[in-house]
Amino acid sequence: MFKARSLVFFAVALAVFCASCGRGKQPDVPDASSLRGLSKEELQEMREEILAANEGKELGRKETARVELIREQERRLENAWIFGEWRERHGRRLIFRDDGTVSVGARSGAYDELGVYKFISPEEPSFEAVWTVLYDAAGDPVVVVPQPDGEDLLYPFHKARSSVYECTGDLQASRETGCYYTKNQ
Repeated sequence: MFKARSLVFFAVALAVFCASCGRGKQPDVPDASSLRGLSKEELQEMREEILAANEGKELGRKETARVELIREQERRLENAWIFGEWRERHGRRLIFRDDGTVSVGARSGAYDELGVYKFISPEEPSFEAVWTVLYDAAGDPVVVVPQPDGEDLLYPFHKARSSVYECTGDLQASRETGCYYTKNQ
């Protein structure tokens, strides 16, 4: 009886030991705030280190997620002119931050099909989200802000860098909301 228990204990201990020896410690996937303040060059070095560590092999899920997050932050820094406060003429604010977060102000009204602004009660509350930069077919940046409930907000920056019309939908099919934002200098 004692020998059987000893053998079972030894087998379990050996299995745990073997399982822990085969794994290297994988760093956790960083969040956007951990990339705050890093330069574009530092981000490129981080991405290249991850790719070099795999020595040409296919990336795993964690490595792929890290590379995607780093590349997303690189796109934000490539479009650093977006950072800061943008205001709509009826008071709604957008504040784009370099860590990938955005503060979307409360909306007190909406434009009808004739372009007339009509106040609503109660107003839509403000919210925080994470913004991403995509590029349209012409190569112009489009900022995408997911809403807590509803379609994504799109801000297509064609050639203008100080004003933008707000849209909802996706890159394939979108419609203007009537909101026009200008950058506060």
